[in-house]
Amino acid sequence: MTEIVHNCVEQGALYLDTSPMYCFRSEEENSERWVGAAIKGIREKVILSAKCSPGNGGTEIGEFIMANGFSIQTADQFRKTLEQSLRRLDVDKLDCYQMWTVSNDLVYDSAFVKGGWLEGAMKAKEEGLFQHFGITGHPENALIKRWVDDGIFEMMTIPFHIMNISRLEGIEYAQSKGMHVIAMNPINGGMFGGDVELAIPALAKSGIAFDNATEMSLKFVEAFGVSALCGLTTLEQAKSDIQYLSKPKWTRAQAMQVYEAFGNVFQGKEKTCTQCGYCKPCPVDLSFPDMFKMKDYYEVLNFENAKGQLQTMSKWWGDGFKLERCQKCGVCETRCPNQLPIMKMIDETLEIINS
Repeated sequence: MTEIVHNCVEQGALYLDTSPMYCFRSEEENSERWVGAAIKGIREKVILSAKCSPGNGGTEIGEFIMANGFSIQTADQFRKTLEQSLRRLDVDKLDCYQMWTVSNDLVYDSAFVKGGWLEGAMKAKEEGLFQHFGITGHPENALIKRWVDDGIFEMMTIPFHIMNISRLEGIEYAQSKGMHVIAMNPINGGMFGGDVELAIPALAKSGIAFDNATEMSLKFVEAFGVSALCGLTTLEQAKSDIQYLSKPKWTRAQAMQVYEAFGNVFQGKEKTCTQCGYCKPCPVDLSFPDMFKMKDYYEVLNFENAKGQLQTMSKWWGDGFKLERCQKCGVCETRCPNQLPIMKMIDETLEIINS
């Protein structure tokens, strides 16, 4: 990670976003620890952002889990979780702190109770433990407008990508009020990452040139004045993403040309699994997010080989990929920030496997 971070900083990509839950394996092995180690010697060159949530990552409140930063319902819980992040990152203060995974009014309103999440955050900001205040989530446009009108936040991070522009109204409203917008999942949870083959005639008809699916996705987001928050696992990804964003910007009209051509392919199937993993742990340890990606390749992008991959995963990859083991408990659906019908999607995936 250190090499990737240093290369990004050298190329001018300075914003680093982490959370207590990302890549969490243990107190010593998690994203915050790794980011903290990677910024040694260059702390003042990066814009460092962390976060915690008043909810369970999905649609409910849940029980307080400090290690993962979920269900922070009191000012004291907030303070302990913030101090945990500072300790893991080995820094004295952050540049940005965000109210995390706020996807409905229930979770948002819970942060405003007396002695709650927001009170703890405001006190920490007054003490200089962070400078800028943001919010993240998977909201509808009405909730985005509440965020803006409440006047608390300077920035927001929400899903926005070429398969789902349903939040564009909220984005434009936020921008009109001077609020900066960052796109999570700009390549749709990795669906359009790397050299995913998009040899689809409809895209060629757009008349807009791009090298691959990743460039298409990043240039699309950029055209709307939205910053792309990219997850990176290799140095090559970092270099290529920066290269794509260094090319001349698309106009909105050009971006919409590509969107309209692409829409002929996915035909309104905007809501797909982004492999965030908030649904885990599953009571029977199913790994359905990994399989949903192949399901989307098969159903949305019509990649026939994805069906064979699903069948291979189900047969050879262990119990975690045997979806027939699902007990239909529904816990995963309460945690899903995209509010996906996961149990129905499991049944649909099984139908593909068995067809």
